[in-house]
Amino acid sequence: MRHTRFSRRHSITGKLVITFLLVAILFVVLVSGSIRHVFRAHFETNLQPHLIQYMEYVQGDIGIPANRTRATALAKRLNIVIHIIDEHGTWSSSGMLEQQPVIDIRHKISQNGIDYGIATVGEHEYFMSFQNGTKFLFDIPNLHPSHKGRGLLPIVVLLFVLLLLYHFTHRIIRPISTLKAGIKRIGNGEITHRIQIKCRDELGDLADNINEMADKIEKMLEAKRQLLLAISHELRSPLTRAKVSLALMDEKLNTDSLQGDLNEMEKLIEELLETERLSGNHSALNKQSSIITTLITELIEQHFSKDGLETHFPTQQVRANIDPARMKLMLKNLIENAIFHTAGGAPKPALHLEVDNDSYTIRVIDSGYGIEEQHIPHITEAFYRADSSRQRETGGYGLGLYLCKVITEAHGGTLKIESKINKGTIISVRLPNR
Repeated sequence: MRHTRFSRRHSITGKLVITFLLVAILFVVLVSGSIRHVFRAHFETNLQPHLIQYMEYVQGDIGIPANRTRATALAKRLNIVIHIIDEHGTWSSSGMLEQQPVIDIRHKISQNGIDYGIATVGEHEYFMSFQNGTKFLFDIPNLHPSHKGRGLLPIVVLLFVLLLLYHFTHRIIRPISTLKAGIKRIGNGEITHRIQIKCRDELGDLADNINEMADKIEKMLEAKRQLLLAISHELRSPLTRAKVSLALMDEKLNTDSLQGDLNEMEKLIEELLETERLSGNHSALNKQSSIITTLITELIEQHFSKDGLETHFPTQQVRANIDPARMKLMLKNLIENAIFHTAGGAPKPALHLEVDNDSYTIRVIDSGYGIEEQHIPHITEAFYRADSSRQRETGGYGLGLYLCKVITEAHGGTLKIESKINKGTIISVRLPNR
């Protein structure tokens, strides 16, 4: 129960209603104050001189000391109520003024030796003049509207405005309930649920963003599932071959085959672990200042000295802040792919290093069969292969280019693939030169 009261008190609707209430009260106060100020200015500038002159005429007819008979006739003829307070007591043309009334006088002015002002007796207002000990109070009908209901009207208007504001506010924020219910369903595991909101405002954009997030989560979960299936598939074949080879350990050929299968599994596991490390938001590279040309040269001499790889380096040294081990792993995968897909008799793969003002680009070029256009956007996805039959003879298991992309992006760079059938493939890695 306490939680419910807390939620209501801190809900958006409650906050908006309170805000509108305060704004409405402030609006009424400001408007009423402004009207009062304008009316007072208008009264003092335009009405007051005429009323004073009118009262002078009436007082002149009544006379000093006051002639009550004349006052009665004037009150009847002019349709006004006249009260007289002097040394003879209190007199009223209507007979409705009590003896010795309590008079509150405000807006006092003096003109021609006579004091004027607005007098309040009880809840009623009068125009008053004071001369030679005699007070005249004039009540002119319709000049001052009745106080009855005057204080209730702003409250009624305010309540009506609040009801309208609440209605429109509730209509505007109604999608929040739909958003809350949809998010709860997605959070409870209904990952295929989508929030349906037709409004085209910020809440509609929020619903679209949540649906987009759910789409991505669904794809990620599906990718994880496919990853598990792919790992199971990729490890099953070398394990099966290893078991067969173990049964035939007497033959040297089988021993070599077993060693190759084990190396294949070791490489797969290594690349899986490496991609997982670099895919996290908090993974850290072991960066150090390195000479790129020296790093590439060492890699080629260590792994590709007999493959005839062509290299094209700039005349100046290229130094950058990189993780040497992971950079070598990326380049090793790119060069292995280029060599694997280059047929015998075709020009050897080439590696180009180009330098710009704030970046450098490594291009690995082969003259292989190429990649069909529909596969290029997906070729860097984990376990994606253009050959759906997944035969080892047609390529790796689909992690090499994905790992290259992950390493490149971890260094703040980009990986681009260009390929044409029967002409070859160019893979460009652009990295910041800092």
